[in-house]
Amino acid sequence: MKKLITLFLILLMSASVNAKTVKRDFSSVINESGIEKNAIAISIKDYNTGKPVYELNEKMLMHPASVQKILTLVPAVDVLGEDYEFTTEIYKRGDDSFLIKLGADPYLTGKDLKKLVNNVDLNTKRIYIDDSVLEKKDWGEGWQWDDDMNILMPRFNSYNLDKNLLKITVMPAEKGERASVINPGKYPLVFLNNVVTGSSNNVKVSRDNSISANTLSLEGTVKTPVTIYVPVNNLKRYFDIKLTNTLADKKVYLKQNFITDTLKDTDEKLESVTHPISLAVNDVLKNSNNLVSETVSKLAGGKAYNDKGTDINGIKVFNAYCQKIGLDSSKIRITDASGVSKNNLLSADFISEFLFKTKDNPVMEQLPSPGEGTLTHRMLPIKNNLKAKTGSHGDLSSLAGFLTTKNGNKYVFCIIINDTTSTITDMKTLEDYLIREAYIRL
Repeated sequence: MKKLITLFLILLMSASVNAKTVKRDFSSVINESGIEKNAIAISIKDYNTGKPVYELNEKMLMHPASVQKILTLVPAVDVLGEDYEFTTEIYKRGDDSFLIKLGADPYLTGKDLKKLVNNVDLNTKRIYIDDSVLEKKDWGEGWQWDDDMNILMPRFNSYNLDKNLLKITVMPAEKGERASVINPGKYPLVFLNNVVTGSSNNVKVSRDNSISANTLSLEGTVKTPVTIYVPVNNLKRYFDIKLTNTLADKKVYLKQNFITDTLKDTDEKLESVTHPISLAVNDVLKNSNNLVSETVSKLAGGKAYNDKGTDINGIKVFNAYCQKIGLDSSKIRITDASGVSKNNLLSADFISEFLFKTKDNPVMEQLPSPGEGTLTHRMLPIKNNLKAKTGSHGDLSSLAGFLTTKNGNKYVFCIIINDTTSTITDMKTLEDYLIREAYIRL
C-alpha cells in the first residue's frame, strides 16, 4: 500500500512539474513576441477528455475572425445534409413563358446560365425569376463600408453569379501613353482611366460611391496586360444583363423585363444545374471563402425554418446546434457566418469546446493541414500533425483546430489575438511559435 501511495505522489509531482514547465515555455514565447498578453486568448484542451491543458484569457470575448467559419459551417451542413446540392432550375410555364428558380448557388457561372437558356425557344414572351430562396440583404451585419472593393468580401444573395466579381483587363499601349481598359462583361461601368504604360505593373482601382457606384478610378502604370476583379455592386442588375445577353445569343429578344414570381405547381421542370456542397466545405475551410460561408448559412436557415434564407435564421441554426451538443451559446455573440463582422464576440474557450464536442464530425476532416489553403506556407514541418482554420481581419488574427504532438498526444486548441499595435505577420508568427511549443512540450 505504501508503495502505491509513493508511486501516486511521484506521478502527481511529475504532472505538476510538467504543467509548470509548459506554462513557463508558453509565457516565454509570448513575452518574446512583444505582443501584449492581454491581447491574447489561448485555450488548449485534451482531445479525449476535454480537460484544459493550458489557458490564457480563455473566457475573454474577442473578435474571432475567420475561425468562426468552423462554428457556423458544421451546423449548416448538419441541416442541409452532406448530399445537398446548390440547384438552379428552369421551368416551362404555359406556351410562351419560362421561369428560372434561383438557388443562390455560389458556383453558378455564365456557362451554366447558357445551359439553362438553351431550353428557351424563339416564341418566348416572358421569363419569370424566382429569387425567393434568400433575403434581399446582400452584405452581412457589421461589414465595413470601406471594404466595398475587397474581392474577398463580395455582395451575396439569390442572384449569385460568376463569384459576384467583374473581370476587367488593362492593356498597355506605347510607353508613356495611356493604357486602355477592356470590360468584356458588358456590365455598365464608367472608367476614370489614369493608367499610363510604363516599366512595371502597378494598377490601383477605387470606387467613389458618392459620385456613382458604377464609376471606377484607375491609377498607376502597366507594362503587360493586367486582369483586375471588382465586386459587383448590384447583383440583380448583373444577372439580368448576363441573362439578356445569353438570350440574345439565341436570337431571343423579350419586349418586357424579367418578372419576379414564385414557382407554381403547374410549372414544368426542364433543366437544372447543380454543384455539391462538398465544394463549399472545402472552399470555406481551406480558402476561407466569405461569399460561400454566408450563403451556406442562410440556405441552412431557410431549410430549417421553411422560410427565406436570412442572417437571423442562420444564427438560429447555430444556436439550436449548440443546444443539441450541450454548449451554452448565450454568453457569446455572432452576427454573421464568416467572422467578417467585428460585432462577433467569442471566447477561445467556447471555440475549443465546440471543437472538442464536434471532433468526430465529418466536416472536421476537411480542415487544411500545413501546405494547404490558407496554411500553404505555414508550419510545414508538422504537416501530418496539424489540422486548423486560420483567421485574419484588420488587426485580428486567429488559429483553431487539432494538434497531435511529437509524443502522440492529441489536443484541440484555439488562439485569438486582437492587437492594434502589431502586424498580422507578427501575430501569425506568434501563433506558429505557440503551436511549435505545444507540439514539442505536450
